[in-house]
Amino acid sequence: MVKHQRGAVTAVMNMSLFALLLLSGLLCSASGLWREYHYINISMTWTDAQSYCRERFTDLATVDSMDDVNRMMNTVNYGYSGSVWIGLQKGTQSRWLWSNGEDTISQYNAWDTGKPTGEDCVASFSSVWIDNSCTTSYLTFVCYSVTSGYVRINEWKRWTDAQSYCRQHYTDLATVHNSQEQKQLYASVGDTWSTVWIGLYRESWQWSDQWNLTFRNWATGQPLQASGDCVAMSTTDSGKWVRYSCDQQYHFICHGEDKSVKRQIVRLNLAQDEKYNLNDPSLQTATLNEILGKLKTLGLGGFKSIKWRKDEVGQVSHLTGKHTAK
Repeated sequence: MVKHQRGAVTAVMNMSLFALLLLSGLLCSASGLWREYHYINISMTWTDAQSYCRERFTDLATVDSMDDVNRMMNTVNYGYSGSVWIGLQKGTQSRWLWSNGEDTISQYNAWDTGKPTGEDCVASFSSVWIDNSCTTSYLTFVCYSVTSGYVRINEWKRWTDAQSYCRQHYTDLATVHNSQEQKQLYASVGDTWSTVWIGLYRESWQWSDQWNLTFRNWATGQPLQASGDCVAMSTTDSGKWVRYSCDQQYHFICHGEDKSVKRQIVRLNLAQDEKYNLNDPSLQTATLNEILGKLKTLGLGGFKSIKWRKDEVGQVSHLTGKHTAK
């Protein structure tokens, strides 16, 4: 989203450019709601940090993807090596979730007879699901990505370590939505008697702003091998998450627009020409130059930066800009 800080009027431009920039892309990231993150270099308890964020922004940081994790890491001041509170807190009610953030299995499940029995992580065996201890370290696992589909990884790992591997090399641990996908997963295993981790697990953590997606990025051994009801992001462990007592004091990250700053939203309506590919670097440059020219003609110059944001496979997803106030 391109933002200007000198008023409250919305300017709408009709521009015939070389390619299509989806308006939904201006408002959302590839994985969910596009949030603006703010690092606060003041040490507070989790509850006090929550109150601060709600008063000045929207809430403590909510996170939907590794892209969000990386953006939060980039907001932290260089040289700070402590943990920072985010908006995740222990709830009172457990539920089954998928590793990629989906929060329901109500439409389809493949539980074996008598399952689940009380464990918190799920494996697939001979086309059915069984629950197992998340710390079991002698299971292989199945990853998933849009480009590769289901991919079995023949390495023994605990569930959380398998999750980290899939996120690093593919998209995430396997998610199964229907019987056809269960058959595809079973076919990817290639061994009738193998038991493999999939992305289903049970937990009771919840976001401060009640956001319903359930992406998690736990550090090794977390959250089972630690105590505390609040969660912080480690700046020394690639943004992994650790649970702590809510009374401990850390810096923190909020999300949402700064309520103390006046903003003007500039919405761009861009016409489509199917002959052009917006992922062509030369076209991207030409398009940005024309956008900047149009903004200046409307008296909206002074942007500090304007650039394309890209998704995990390098495709343009939306446009962002930063304005230098005058």
